[in-house]
Amino acid sequence: MAKGNLYGAMVMSAQEMELMIVDLKRHAVIERVTAPLNLGTALFDGSRIAAQRADEVIVILRRFLQLLADYQVTNYRLVASHTIAQATNIDYVRDHIFIMTGVTLHFMTVNEESLFSYEAAQLLPNFDALIDGNTLLMQVGASMVHFMMFRDGKLRLTRELFVGPRQVATQLEPLEHRVESYQEVLSDYLHSKLVNLYQYIPEQSFDQVILMGSQLNLLEGLIPKGQRYVKLSRAAFDQQFQIVSQLTPQDLLNNNELPADQINEVLPLFLMLDEVFDHLQVQTVHLTDFKVIDGCVADEEAKQHKQPRNRDAVSQAMLGAAYELADRFNVDKRHQESVVTFATQLFDRLKPLHGLGARERLLLQLAAILQDSGLFIDSTRHAFHSEYIINHSEMLGLRADEQVEVAAIARYHSSETVSADLSRFNISMENRLVMVKLAAILRLADALDDSRLHKIAKISVSIQKPQVIIRATANDDIELETWTFNKKRRFFEEVYGIQPILQRTGRF
Repeated sequence: MAKGNLYGAMVMSAQEMELMIVDLKRHAVIERVTAPLNLGTALFDGSRIAAQRADEVIVILRRFLQLLADYQVTNYRLVASHTIAQATNIDYVRDHIFIMTGVTLHFMTVNEESLFSYEAAQLLPNFDALIDGNTLLMQVGASMVHFMMFRDGKLRLTRELFVGPRQVATQLEPLEHRVESYQEVLSDYLHSKLVNLYQYIPEQSFDQVILMGSQLNLLEGLIPKGQRYVKLSRAAFDQQFQIVSQLTPQDLLNNNELPADQINEVLPLFLMLDEVFDHLQVQTVHLTDFKVIDGCVADEEAKQHKQPRNRDAVSQAMLGAAYELADRFNVDKRHQESVVTFATQLFDRLKPLHGLGARERLLLQLAAILQDSGLFIDSTRHAFHSEYIINHSEMLGLRADEQVEVAAIARYHSSETVSADLSRFNISMENRLVMVKLAAILRLADALDDSRLHKIAKISVSIQKPQVIIRATANDDIELETWTFNKKRRFFEEVYGIQPILQRTGRF
């Protein structure tokens, strides 16, 4: 076996650690191992990870490393869920792991976890057909549930809510033995949290659900042996719900259905699913055993083998999520379309100047889509508010540093000048330089439709040092656009050392 094709993905959550060894060339799973882990319920309140628990991580990780060594795997990565990153002593734990094993622990953002869930769901052979209708994807984690809603083949909404079974059980634990009907209290609590999802859903049913995640232990037994998914009717799910709801904690312990520390999570899980299914009038459940680690592997396969279709599908999902976010803030769609088009064309034609790649192109498009979202709050400082909205919203698939970049690019599309001191941005110097390069391009693109009258139908770009000539085909005068362009081009000149010139070439 060619060891160079082997890759090891390791994922650490609050309840388990997983290892997958895959042959990237053959798309084959060589080994898959799961080890239980209990980092403590205090973790869900933003508290610390106990030293004993950190040592458990070390023990499990050493076993994983031995297995990787047995297969001669040298290309591997360890990532942790965003929940773990919230621990107050996580920097010390991360350093301890590195000292004891030599492995660097990376943290996923909520956005990345959502993206990996989406990529894992694509393993369903009929995924494209499923999302062609009204379909909900739910990735159930210990603390958070990721919701993705698809309609007509496009991602229409992403939402992450802290309604994971362990999170809910931990929050309501003080009430469990103090109220007469704990189940009723649980139902009310879950409904109050899920309203935050329902308000974004159109008044129509999402009759199909794709269900995945690390907290579905009692449901995964319904998947036939040797398979990774099964199609269930709502009646079949309800039957399982009735069976489980009648089991006492002692029954679950006696039947070895779950570890003792997960018993109190059963009722929150099933009540949450039942509430969502009822509200959305779900008729069919596509139950899978897919987890975030499957998405991590799929993402690595796409990167290593440069699979255009997979990468394009991911990019389109990220752009679709950004468009949906912009719609919430009533962004002018025609101006948005013009700016996205011009920004993308400028990026492509100016590649000899900026030297950036496909990922940076995507970041520019995201910023262009959302640059005017702040107008919903205030027109006088809208770019500032756009930055805030982007930094504090769910941005599917972005790393933390990328989200900061996109927000800053959107902010500086206006006439506000980027300070020479970029230290306020908590990103690397390399990323800061990317940010200013893209902001300079977006500033020109926005100027080309400054009147919001879409006068410029198309542009051509020619690099003729010491100038960049942008020829605009327009059906009307573009005096305002030219005036604004000449004001905004100064920043471009500072960044690239070349002067952009706007020329009108006549009617189209």
